[in-house]
This record gives sequence, structure tokens and C-alpha cells, in this order.
Amino acid sequence: MRRPTRLTVAALLLVSAGCSLQPFKTEPPPQPTTTPPAGQGPVISEPPMVPPPGQTEPVIETPMPAPLPKERPKVAPAKLSPASQALVTQAQAQRKRGDLPGATVSLDRALRIEPSNPLLWIEMGRLRMDQRNYSQAEAMGRKALAMAVGDARTQSAAWLLIADSLKARGKNPQAQEALDKSRELAAY
Repeated sequence: MRRPTRLTVAALLLVSAGCSLQPFKTEPPPQPTTTPPAGQGPVISEPPMVPPPGQTEPVIETPMPAPLPKERPKVAPAKLSPASQALVTQAQAQRKRGDLPGATVSLDRALRIEPSNPLLWIEMGRLRMDQRNYSQAEAMGRKALAMAVGDARTQSAAWLLIADSLKARGKNPQAQEALDKSRELAAY
């Protein structure tokens, strides 16, 4: 006995699927009524849509309203670990002495310990300000801002860094906006 080919199997499936469908019914579309009100021209009204016998009326679901945005939860202010705090203190002393490359090394070490601590990114941004690398200082402030969601105090410090970097580049309107955001967050 021969094995059926794929084509034969596909044809059998199509035929059997077609047998399970009900035949199409052709009914003439309902005619609109045209009864003009007294003294006016013809008015055309559509008859209500009625499902065919044996079929249920389609359910039209209305979309759920979008939920209101929730207030961002407040989180505890960012803190440095003891090891990072020691390295930041060392970097600040190096900055005061004018050893900016040494301060960079110290802050890089702290960032390897806590790469997601926004306070370290703000500190590194301040160091970049001292090095007159204002665009990089702004980028570090924005990175700290993104990491400090819900921490108003840290976000305020990040906006202040961004404002300082913008002002140093002569972008005074943007710097004022950033400063306003910093002050608004500091009020929390």
C-alpha cells in the first residue's frame, strides 16, 4: 500500500475543514426606510443591526481607561559604603591639593566598588568640572539622576551639577531650568 503524499494529506485536511463549515446564506440587505417628516425632505434611517438566527450578538468591549500615573515612591537617600567613603574622602583631599589625576584614580576605584551609586557619579562629575570637562560632567550628572529615582536629595545634587556644567558652557537658559529643578527637589 502506498503512503499518502504531503499533497494528498493537505487536500484531505482542506476538504474535511470545508465540510465542517456552514454554507453561506445570501439574504438581501435590509432596505432603509424613507418616511419624510411633515414639511421636510426625505430622511434615511438605517435599521438596527440584528444578528442572523442562531448567532449571538458580537460583544464590543470598551477599552479600559489607562491607569493614572503613580507617584514615584520615595526611597532612602543614597549612602556610600565605608570603603567608597574612604576613597571619596581621599579623592577630595587630592582635589584640594590640585592632584586631579590622583583624585580620578581614587574615584575610579570607588566606582568599581559601587558602580550604581549616584553619589559617586556626582562626585566624579564635580571632578570633571575641576578638569574643565563640562560636557562629561553633565553626562555624569544625568547618569546620577537616572540612578537616583525617588531620592529627591540626590536628584537635587545631580541637577545642580548639570546646571553648573551648562552654565560653564554658556547655556544659561538650560542651566536656569536645571537649577530650578534642583531647588524644587531640595524643597522635599
